[in-house]
Formats: sequence, C-alpha cells, structure tokens
Amino acid sequence: MRGEYLAIAEAGLLLQIDDPRMATHYNRAADASVEECRRFIALRAEAVNHALRGIPAERVRFHTCYSVNIAPRVHDFELRHFADLMLRINAGAYLIEAANPRHEHEWQLWQELKLPDDKILVPGVVSHCVQLVEHPELVAQRIERFAAVVGRERIIVGTDCGFGTSGAGDEVHPEVAWAKLVALVEGARIASGRLW
Repeated sequence: MRGEYLAIAEAGLLLQIDDPRMATHYNRAADASVEECRRFIALRAEAVNHALRGIPAERVRFHTCYSVNIAPRVHDFELRHFADLMLRINAGAYLIEAANPRHEHEWQLWQELKLPDDKILVPGVVSHCVQLVEHPELVAQRIERFAAVVGRERIIVGTDCGFGTSGAGDEVHPEVAWAKLVALVEGARIASGRLW
C-alpha cells in the first residue's frame, strides 16, 4: 500500500488508514490468547509504519473498530489490550469506537494510558451499531469525558465507524445516520459552550 499512501499524502490529502482487524482479530482467531493477539497486532503495526515511512504523522489518521456487525458482541477485544500498540502507529490522530454500549466505558483507559502530547484522539460519540439516535446532551457528556482526560484541544469527535460500510444489510438507514450527525453537531455545540 506504500505507493497509494504516498500518492494520497503527496496530493496534500489526509491519509486515513482503516484497520478493523486490529480490534477484531481476537474474534476471528477464536483460539488465540490475548498475548497472541497482541503479537499479531504489533507485527501489523510495524508493517503499517514501514509503509508510512517518510509521511509526516500529522498527515495520517488511524482508525480501528469492531466492524458494522450488529450482534451481541460479548467477546470483543477490549481497548485496554491493544491501545498501546495502536499508539505505535505513526499517525497524528487515532479514531476509536467510544459510543456503542459495549465500549463506551473504555474512555477511562485514557486516565491511565497517556496519549502522546503530539497526538489527537477521535472518539466516536455517536454509534453505527445502535439504531437509536443519541440525545445531544449525551453526545456532549461523551465529549466532555474525553476532554477531561486527554484535554479539550486533543480531541476531535466523530462517529464510531461508517454508517453504510457493510454489504450484510445491517447498515444504519440514511435518515437515521443524518439524524445521528445532527445530534453530533448539536452535542458538540453544547460541549464547546461548556468547555470554552
């Protein structure tokens, strides 16, 4: 992918690497231990960095998620098992799931794991795996939690993942997706008013 990465960066665009396998390998390799999954992730982080060599980190965003799969998902790999490895990726920003009910509590990890000073966290504050539209006040609360642990200047908020990225038919309906984006904007406005 190095050729494609360079072409994107040289065109002046931000390069976003989407790697759901970082978070989902644990589910795909049912017999693997946490340590085995960590070794799998570490090797791939090294490979991604090799492909990114020479591209300034501030031009790169790294996204991982648990895929669109709307299912019970009671065996997801916890962020605490791989966040340190994710931070090894030579990126300026890291996009993570933080709004879905299985992972919303993981914001607390950032109280212990220090986000490097030159990095930005992009937590999802609306979910692609819940059909309910989040209330703007809930979105604001999610934003404020992250601002409290990593700093208000160190977050950009987003969605957990894309709303229509699956061929399985479990995508978020376009009207619901737009309503979620409206809630995101309204929630960001509320949080900004309280944070600044």
